Amino acid sequence: MRRNVNRILFFLVFFNSIFLVHGQAKTIEPFIIPSVRFSALGGNHAAVGDSFYSIFTNPASFVDISGQFSAAELSVTTYGPVFELADLFLSNTGSASSMDFTPILGTGKFSAGFDIAGPLSLGWVGKGLGLGIFSRFKTDAPVSGINLRPAVSGDLLLTAGYSFRIINKNSHLLDGGFLGKGFFRGQINLVTPMWEVPAIIDDPFSYDPFSKPFVTYLGLGLDLGLRYTWANTFAFSVVCFDVYSPVLVTPYNSIFDFGNHASPSADVSYTSVRRRLDAGLKYCISNTFIDRYFTSLTVMADYHDLLDLLNYVPRNPILNAGIGVEMTVLNALSFRFGLADALPAFGVGLNLSFMTLDLSIFGKELGLVPEPGKNSTYCLGVGLLFRY
Repeated sequence: MRRNVNRILFFLVFFNSIFLVHGQAKTIEPFIIPSVRFSALGGNHAAVGDSFYSIFTNPASFVDISGQFSAAELSVTTYGPVFELADLFLSNTGSASSMDFTPILGTGKFSAGFDIAGPLSLGWVGKGLGLGIFSRFKTDAPVSGINLRPAVSGDLLLTAGYSFRIINKNSHLLDGGFLGKGFFRGQINLVTPMWEVPAIIDDPFSYDPFSKPFVTYLGLGLDLGLRYTWANTFAFSVVCFDVYSPVLVTPYNSIFDFGNHASPSADVSYTSVRRRLDAGLKYCISNTFIDRYFTSLTVMADYHDLLDLLNYVPRNPILNAGIGVEMTVLNALSFRFGLADALPAFGVGLNLSFMTLDLSIFGKELGLVPEPGKNSTYCLGVGLLFRY
């Protein structure tokens, strides 16, 4: 009787969280750690619960993982006109001030950045538990009008979650799970006129970003997930990320003021992390031919951020669809194909026992209100995972 009551309570909390009043005047981007593997598979897939990374895809998956320990990680992703910039520097031997950046910066669509996950990635997932502590460093440098506006941020994330079996009947399994998290972000927002960029490249020490305004974000959050599986072949999941994640925002005149515990430069304010709702499917294909040549062949499809459809100006719906195919040979070599932001993706993974190496190439649609093909770029990702 008590178990049935717990099931009913969990379902009520889960579905009420989905239909909470959506949207707020100001929200911030979520605190997550990107995955090179999933970037090649069309983004995160809520129904794939086979690794430590389930912390960021679906907390209901913990109960099915026998146990995986994460010691460290170093995943680097970069995007933007990397090859164009490299060609510009290689074809000019003079100073940056003498180079013509207009064809690159003057398009009005320039945007570049890189994302580093780790090296702090310590935790455990398995037997219903999911624990971890993570670090991330990220920078984005879009052009807005006549200015280059780099934003540099560093995140620290702590997570702790639990999943449990709600229904176990024949080959039908239904699991629920929750993940609590605490997070901290420090961010520097810079503004530089485009005509000053060459001079900064020539003498980078003349520009002091640490004296610029610095903002900290401190908060707590909660994720809820459901996962249905049938015969270890088919899975369907629904996850509500950041059901309610309030954030304390504190501005400082510089990062030195923050380090010296100086008073904030303005009033402390409150915001929240943007709530997202994902739904996904996974199907493991198995027959005599496939089992002979592949360890596994998995097809997955998700729709990311269903709640975005309720926004006043939503993204084009096709951009939120993600499709992926993963083929694994000899439990060591994986080939990955995907589609996200209406752009193709490709990647490979190599399990070396002591370390996993992941490589990916994938597309990304940029802009405040992205449209298919309007302002797309390609990203390169390399990941070194130390998980056992």
